[in-house]
Amino acid sequence: MKKFLITAVALLVTQFVNSQVVQKCVTDEMFLESLKQFPEVAKEQQRAGEIAAQMPIQNKKNTVRYIPVVFHVIHKYGMENLSQAQLNDAIRVLNEDFRKISGTNGGSSTDPLASDIEIEFRLAQFTPNGLPTNGVNRIYNVGTDNARDPQKSISYWDARKYFNVWVVNTINNSGGQPGTIVLGYAQFPFQLNSQTSTDGVMMRADQMGVVENSDLSQQGRTFTHEAGHWVGLYHPFQGGCVGGTSTTCASQGDQVCDTPPVSTATTGCPSSRNSCTNDVPNLPDLVKNYMDYADGNCMNMFTAGQKARINTMMPLYRSNIYSTGNLNAAGINADGTYRTLTPSTLKAPYYFGFDVTSLAGSGWVQENYMCPGDSGWQINNSVSLVGSGCMAAMNLKTWRTNVRNAFASPSMDITSLQNPTLSFYTSYARRSTASGDRLRVFISDNYGRTEILARTILSAELSSGPTSTDPFTPNTNEWKKFTIDLTPYKSYTNLRVRFELQSLRGNNIYFDEFRVDEPTSIGEQVKRSMDFKLFPNPSQGLSKITLTNTKNQLFEISILDIQGKKIMDVFAGKMSEGEKELDLDVKSLDSGLYFVSVKTETGTFVHKMWVE
Repeated sequence: MKKFLITAVALLVTQFVNSQVVQKCVTDEMFLESLKQFPEVAKEQQRAGEIAAQMPIQNKKNTVRYIPVVFHVIHKYGMENLSQAQLNDAIRVLNEDFRKISGTNGGSSTDPLASDIEIEFRLAQFTPNGLPTNGVNRIYNVGTDNARDPQKSISYWDARKYFNVWVVNTINNSGGQPGTIVLGYAQFPFQLNSQTSTDGVMMRADQMGVVENSDLSQQGRTFTHEAGHWVGLYHPFQGGCVGGTSTTCASQGDQVCDTPPVSTATTGCPSSRNSCTNDVPNLPDLVKNYMDYADGNCMNMFTAGQKARINTMMPLYRSNIYSTGNLNAAGINADGTYRTLTPSTLKAPYYFGFDVTSLAGSGWVQENYMCPGDSGWQINNSVSLVGSGCMAAMNLKTWRTNVRNAFASPSMDITSLQNPTLSFYTSYARRSTASGDRLRVFISDNYGRTEILARTILSAELSSGPTSTDPFTPNTNEWKKFTIDLTPYKSYTNLRVRFELQSLRGNNIYFDEFRVDEPTSIGEQVKRSMDFKLFPNPSQGLSKITLTNTKNQLFEISILDIQGKKIMDVFAGKMSEGEKELDLDVKSLDSGLYFVSVKTETGTFVHKMWVE
C-alpha cells in the first residue's frame, strides 16, 4: 500500500478571514506527529486499510449505530464557554449530515452516491460513574487558548465508551504558517489502542452549530468533517492525484473508490472542478463532500464508498462504544431513545432561601458562563429579603453586552402536586433607561440536557429599584415576587429550573425565596389563619411565639435544624381555642438557621428562625 503521505499543499487550504489564514483541519499533521511517538500505529493503519479494501460498496439500510457524546468545554469565562443550546445545535447538524435527513442541508444532495451513514450521536445521560449529566463538562482552564493534545487531560472520559469532544477557544498551530487559525482535528479509529487517552475531536468553539456564537461561514460542518475522520475517513485530496484507477483506488489517496482524487483542497463552492485528469474514468471532484474543504453551506454528502469504509473501521475499533451494554450505561436505549430517569429523591413541595455561605451540598449549581467572581451569580450574605442570604450578580461590573450567567436548582419530583407553582423574588435596578437586561427561566426534566424556556422577564418588569450608575443594593421594599404555573410540567420527576441572566448594561440583581409548591399550600393557609408570629427573630436566646388557635386541637411545636432533624420540643398536647403566647428559650443553640415546626390537626407548617 502506498505510504501515508501528505504534501504541504494538501495540508493547507487558505482563505483570509479578518486578514488571518484559516487551516480548517490539522488531523493529518497531528497523525504524522503521533507516528513519531507511536510508530506501531502505521502497521495498524495498514492493516485497517487492507481490510477496508475488501469491503464491497453497498448503499443499503442497516442497523443504526448510536454514539454517546460528551462535550468537554474548556474555558476562561469567555465566548468559548458555549451554551447548552449551541452544543445541542452542533449535535443536530451532525445528525442531519450523517443521517442524510430529508429537508435539511445534509439531505439535500441528489447525487446517487450520497448516502445515509446510519450513525447518530447522542449526548450522554450518565457519567462514567453513573451520575446523571447533561452531556457537558465545563472546566475553567487557561489551556483553552492555543490548545493541543496535552489539554485533553484536563477532562477525559473513557474513549471506548464515549465520543470525547473538546471545545476550546483556539487550537495551537505548531509548525504551520504564523497567524493561522486552526478549526479542528481528530484521531482516526486505528489510533485508539495506542492513543486512547487523546481519542476524540478537538474543536474551536465557534465551529459548533449555527446559533449564538458560531461561525456561520462553516455552518457547523467543521464538526461533521472532524467526526468523519473519527469514524475512519481521509481527505479526498490525500496524496493528491493518486488512486484514480480501479486497481489503486482502494490503496491510495483516500482509499475510497467512488470519490475521485483531488489535487488540492477545495475552497469556496465552485459549480464544477476537475483538479485531477489522470483518473479512469476522468470524473469531476466531489466538491460537496464533507471530507473536502468547501464552504459549510456547500457540503452535503458522504458517499456509499465512504460508508463502506466506515462500516469496516467502526466494528474493528469502536464496536464497544455503540454496544447495547455501553449505551445502557450512558443512559441510551438500543433504539437511540433515552432511558427513563429514576425519579428524584427530592420531592416537592420544596423551598430554598439561600441562607447559606456556599451552595456546596445543596444541589444548586452556578453556571457562570462568561463572568468569574462576583460579577456572575453567587451567594451574597449581606443582602436578603428574608433570612441571611440570597443569590446575586453584581451586574454593574459587567462591561460586555450579551454576557450570560446562570444558576440552576436541584432536580425534584413534583408529581405529588396538583397545581405545581414556582415562585421567587428578585430585586433589580437599571443602570440607565437603555438597560435591556433579561432574566430567562428554563425548565428541564433531564438535568438540563434539553430545556423549555418557560418565561422571559425583561428589565422593565424586573426593575424594582431606582435607575442609577451607582451599585444597587435593595431595601426590604425593593423586591418583586414572580410566579410561574408549572402544571404543563406536572408529570416531571426530575424538574430542574435554571435562571439565566443576559446582561445588557444593567445594574445589580438579587434573587431570593425559591419555592415550588401548590399556589397556596394548606400549611401556609393554616399559618395565616392562626396569625403565627415569632419575635424577636433573630433571637438572642429568648423569643416568644404568638398565635390564635381557632379550635380545641392537638398541637406539636418543635425546633428543627437545617437538615430537618428535631432538636428541641416546645409544646406537645391539646391546645384550647384563643390567643396563645409561648416562651421560647434557645440559649443552648449555636448561632445559625433553624425551623420552628408546627403540626396541628388542620395542617403543618414551618417558620424560619435565626439564632445569633
